[in-house]
Amino acid sequence: MKEAELLARWRAEKPLYEAWSDFISQKVHEGLLASIAPVSLDYFIKVPVKPRLKVDSTLVDKALHRKKYANPYEDLTDKVGMRFVVLLTTDIKKVCEVIDAGVGQGFWEASKDRDYEKERLEKPLEFSYQSVHYVLRAKAGITHQGHSIPEGAPCEVQIRTLLQHAHSELTHDTLYKPKTTAQPEVKRTVAKSMALIEATDEFFEKAIKDLDEAARPGRELLAFLAKLYESGTKVAPGHELSNQIVIDTCFELAPQAPYKEIGDFLQAKGFVFDKIKERLTTRHFFTQPVVLLAYYLAHAKPAQVKDIWPLDRDDLALVFSDLGKKFED
Repeated sequence: MKEAELLARWRAEKPLYEAWSDFISQKVHEGLLASIAPVSLDYFIKVPVKPRLKVDSTLVDKALHRKKYANPYEDLTDKVGMRFVVLLTTDIKKVCEVIDAGVGQGFWEASKDRDYEKERLEKPLEFSYQSVHYVLRAKAGITHQGHSIPEGAPCEVQIRTLLQHAHSELTHDTLYKPKTTAQPEVKRTVAKSMALIEATDEFFEKAIKDLDEAARPGRELLAFLAKLYESGTKVAPGHELSNQIVIDTCFELAPQAPYKEIGDFLQAKGFVFDKIKERLTTRHFFTQPVVLLAYYLAHAKPAQVKDIWPLDRDDLALVFSDLGKKFED
């Protein structure tokens, strides 16, 4: 294929590839949104995903000069691509699961062209570039943004942790695609940095797992309160940070699971839900389910909760007042 012929076809098909990459980005984001809920996409994805088309000169350089393709245009699988950067290696697996689900949904065929876990097993003594690379090829019949996507149109999707991404940004164009041959000591330094990154990824995973386990009792208490709140007020409970602050501060005063004492208290004091509804539009704290814990503690352990209360004391004073208790600050 001649350069002019290759460029003419690429320029004509760019809108199709742009639409194809947007379709993939949209479907993966939708799949992740369901998979990671209630975590937000803005938190889960650490670098905004921006589908990128290869610029003309790079396309020509790779297709006709750097690589020996039998069919330069068709064999070039990264004419368009995108990258998902996440925090943890377990997060990479979540993105992979969404991409694999897209195969079952009939959106694309997927092949893993790079799998860093497989490469680690094949070369256990080597520390180098790490990332998951998929090539997604369109299934027949997909139309997006007014374009009919050609069956088999490829798009490369890379998935990395934030640390793997930092390593790649630092080294990929200077070491793994060398304009000049890197010196052995430079390669050794980069290998050491990847070894450190791999170890740090494992430490992060362990820290997150331990933190998640430590937070589990508080999370279960909050879920219990949220369910009671919605049942008693018929209003969706809030999810603001105030809930966690009160749980963290007052957890030692709260009864243990299955929290029978709180349930019995609210059953006996059914008017509490009416008081909460009266204040929904004027006091933010009463829109949060942890207000139920405040009522319980004001009843069962008034002196202790007054001593450690972490939020606006006017809210706690209202809770005391609703229960007919004095609140002397």
